[in-house]
Amino acid sequence: MPVHFTHLDTGKIDTTESFFSDQFLKSRINSGKESNEGFDLIFDEGRDEAWRDRNWKEVKANEMKYDEDVNHYITLTLADLANPKSLAFANRYTVGIDADAGQIADSLEEKFKKYFLYKINADFLLLNLGLFNPDTNLLGEAYFDKGENYYFCAASSLKAVKGGRSGMSDVLEKLSGGFGKYVEILRYMKNSADNFLSFNLKFSKREMEDLAEALSQEMRKRKDSGPA
Repeated sequence: MPVHFTHLDTGKIDTTESFFSDQFLKSRINSGKESNEGFDLIFDEGRDEAWRDRNWKEVKANEMKYDEDVNHYITLTLADLANPKSLAFANRYTVGIDADAGQIADSLEEKFKKYFLYKINADFLLLNLGLFNPDTNLLGEAYFDKGENYYFCAASSLKAVKGGRSGMSDVLEKLSGGFGKYVEILRYMKNSADNFLSFNLKFSKREMEDLAEALSQEMRKRKDSGPA
């Protein structure tokens, strides 16, 4: 379920999905990492199944360059940041950035649990390296290989559960292959927006006094009016 909120500057009502989609796609364009780079829309147009079977590697390689589905996945992952229930659930399975989720996965017998463990920790690395780590702009490519591996293992575990490829396993493979690119887009998004996901808003002394007085007046009104 999308979370609705009101922009303080304009009063416009928006959803977290719409907000993050707009932010992420603008950052892709402005950073020079536009969607579907190299994807050939008519690569196998008019080809029969026999041709596709013979050239399956080339067909898949082309399909993996289409990443509108990755845009949607990252948008939903960002939107989940505003959902306390999602965060609490994910935090139960997240290990530290220097820990190895693979050691925990080895102890799990159910393939779906392995998939979920790798996926949650891959998402954590993507957002941590791109947005939330205080040293985001100093880390360079540190931990990129771990993020790539987590998404690859998540995709492999999901294929084992499903008995083959699926739309989600393809998305996870694309995230694995382009992990560094998507981290860089998130870093650009963070650096190009003032106070993005920060809440470190700076108020002058006068503004703080005005805000305190406004809150005090509102509290007095509610107290005087009594219970409804």
